[in-house]
Amino acid sequence: MRIYLRYLLFRVLIALCDLLPQRFLYFAALRLADLNYYWLDRRGGRAVEDNLRVVLPEASPERLAKEARWVFRNFAKYLTEFFRFRHFGPAFFRTNMAMFGLEHIEAALAAGRGCVVSSAHLSNWELGAAGLSIMEGKKMTVSVAMHRYGRINDLFMRERERMGLRVADMERDAARALLRALRRNEVVGVMGDRDPTEQGVIIRFFGRPCRFPQGPARLSLATGAPLVPAFCLRRSNDSFSCVFHPPIPIPAAGDRAEKVCRMTQAFADVIAETIRLHPEQWAVFYPFWEGNWRPE
Repeated sequence: MRIYLRYLLFRVLIALCDLLPQRFLYFAALRLADLNYYWLDRRGGRAVEDNLRVVLPEASPERLAKEARWVFRNFAKYLTEFFRFRHFGPAFFRTNMAMFGLEHIEAALAAGRGCVVSSAHLSNWELGAAGLSIMEGKKMTVSVAMHRYGRINDLFMRERERMGLRVADMERDAARALLRALRRNEVVGVMGDRDPTEQGVIIRFFGRPCRFPQGPARLSLATGAPLVPAFCLRRSNDSFSCVFHPPIPIPAAGDRAEKVCRMTQAFADVIAETIRLHPEQWAVFYPFWEGNWRPE
């Protein structure tokens, strides 16, 4: 019953996002996010504050509370945008998204081995993938964690497909689908900061041991496709900067396991630097260093 009620809630949310103007949706999202942070999800709020305490060790309790509140707010904005993707055509992206570092994508594709774009749960990561597809015409396959409840999962899949994205199940056929896309010299998108398989590598993140997924580095090593860190970051006026960083270098020495670990560490360092600049956009609602996240 609880899952079915959640499904109905998502259906209502989709309908509202379809009918109401974006400015009103943002207003409502901020109010609901505050309610969630202060009253409904105190467990998640404490987890966000604890995570930010590692990111911002010198911050006062007041600063941490402020940043945590905006994590909830920015995530609520992301949800309104996610369920409104059908309204975001080329004109929206030309007006509301600036892309930086596209030369790294073009150079990767010019080499003919495809490109592995990896991001983290910062701001609206899915809007960045949609922008690359719609604005730049890049064919893109993305690996995602499927929802355990099929009807909710179908809602999410339809929204992603409306963005022109091919979707692969992280825990089933993702590896084959991503490899096929890279052989076609296309772009693949993988999230690089959550490891639901518990088979990742231990690296250091903000100075602490942390398990990160191996997938992005292994894909790059297996195919020769450059691994490009990318983040779609919200600006103060709710437009976006989509930033593509230089590719993570492939180590010249070491066995495969050593190379995977070193590339993953380098990727995690890029994520950490980005989170330091935008802590209010890091949407992680569980104790990150405990690694106990599971797909819902």
